[in-house]
Amino acid sequence: MTFSRRKILQLLAATPLAGAVRPVEAQQSITAAPAAAAPAKLQVGLVSRHLQWTTLEDAIDIIAKMGFDAIEWNVRAGGHIEPEHVERDLPRAVELTRKAGLAVTMITTSIQDAKSPYAEPILQAASGLGIRYYRGGQYFRYDYSRDLAQQLEALKPRIATLVALNEKYKTAVCYHTHSAPGNIGGNIWDLWEVIKGFDPQVIGLNYDIGHATARNGNGWADGARIVMPYILALAIKDVQWFRDQKGTWRTEFVPVGEGMIDLKRLFELLKAAQFNGPINIHIEHDNLLGSDLGTWKLDMSREQFMAIITKDLQAVRARMREAQL
Repeated sequence: MTFSRRKILQLLAATPLAGAVRPVEAQQSITAAPAAAAPAKLQVGLVSRHLQWTTLEDAIDIIAKMGFDAIEWNVRAGGHIEPEHVERDLPRAVELTRKAGLAVTMITTSIQDAKSPYAEPILQAASGLGIRYYRGGQYFRYDYSRDLAQQLEALKPRIATLVALNEKYKTAVCYHTHSAPGNIGGNIWDLWEVIKGFDPQVIGLNYDIGHATARNGNGWADGARIVMPYILALAIKDVQWFRDQKGTWRTEFVPVGEGMIDLKRLFELLKAAQFNGPINIHIEHDNLLGSDLGTWKLDMSREQFMAIITKDLQAVRARMREAQL
């Protein structure tokens, strides 16, 4: 993907980077970063999969310069932190991140239940570093040849296996609400039917407002109200519906503020519920999704990359200010 010089200048002008957000950190590497300023009431982070075109150290430096408060590190095969090396590599990643003035309150994993590979070593390492929240990057799926309600019921014993582990390590799983066809959780209510009997201190949701809107349109708020006690973390992306050349309705992800999501209303609901979990931005527009299966090549300049993402961050923070969060 390429941009004209005029487009780059427009993006940079609209999205102040280090000079307006972190003037000191913008001039220093992660090895010489100053202590972090007092964090906002709610911290906004970026998922690290978008930075898998570069090293862990460089990713930290870029995220700090863009003005984020936190990083959600990817502890999955092909991620910056390989699960089999979590005891060694997660502490190092967290130490460098915190040295740069950023928090690590949540990680991405492939954990679905206690039998998932490396589940206990990952939770043990996270707990030792004060990280409470984790989400899975793999999703429960419907088999449309069988009864769907029975499949939801069958998930409960699997999820129950994480209760003891989470209580042991003082962690909480946040199942991601992903709208891809066949995913359990895209409708919100279906995954709530599975987890509603569990303690939300250890079993909850990573509520994705973009995916919730993709499935439910303007009716997303009813589902959000129902699952509110189980929303432990928040994922933000924007989405819109469109007709393709064949006349079929589809969804596409767009910069925050250009699509259908109503962040101000969501933040008002979260404020009323006294939400205090991590907030992470996911970038799935402008070909910036990245890869959780290994490195990928960035097809634009670092400056373009940072301008696009910072624009989303500033849009999110503007809506937070409107809701007085």
